Amino acid sequence: MKKNILIISLLVLSSISSFAQLKFGSDVYSRYVWRGLDFGDSPSFQPTLYYSIRGFTVGAWGAYSFPGNAVNYAENDLYATYSFLTEKSGTFTLLFTDYYFPSAGIKFSDYEKNGGAHTMEAGVGYSGPEAFPISLSVYANVHNDPDNSAYIQASYPFTIDDATLSITAGLTPSKSVYYGTTKGGIINLGVTASKSVALSDKFSLPINVSYISNPVLDKTYLVFGMSLVF
Repeated sequence: MKKNILIISLLVLSSISSFAQLKFGSDVYSRYVWRGLDFGDSPSFQPTLYYSIRGFTVGAWGAYSFPGNAVNYAENDLYATYSFLTEKSGTFTLLFTDYYFPSAGIKFSDYEKNGGAHTMEAGVGYSGPEAFPISLSVYANVHNDPDNSAYIQASYPFTIDDATLSITAGLTPSKSVYYGTTKGGIINLGVTASKSVALSDKFSLPINVSYISNPVLDKTYLVFGMSLVF
């Protein structure tokens, strides 16, 4: 009996592992620009670790300014997502992120609603089918933000030669201290070119360059990035 239970357990674990993925690595960017905002004013090292199984993903992501920068910006986020693919209509995703900023000098255990260490965000996303690969997403802060700041984004990719060119537009619909706006407006307009450069038969390096504009703050950025995720 015990032998049968062991065999069944191994078969179940084997079945689960065939659908599971463990990913880890890091991105490196010349600037950390997120939703039209520059964090750290320096190159950024961005490690990631996540586990996915049957559409459900949990992970940790961080951003750290390079040593020697006066700002010494640090961010360490935890997140969970659930995606479900429809047969013809594309993919829908539910998202939850816990943003934590060690560089703010607040202890991780401080979950106060106003002024604590954590800002929490809920969101929903949609990615269209291959015939119309538009991406749409809506996010709202649900903890530690008096404005309950919202952000809405749309993007669309094009294939040019062996590269992908994506156009993105993002806005906040109302006043938000979190996004630096006194009223609603577009805070993120960008175009990103990306491709993978083959370094050997078994390894390629994804790289990208983005031109980003924040019309509300009247600022623009040109950002280079590369990814090492396994």
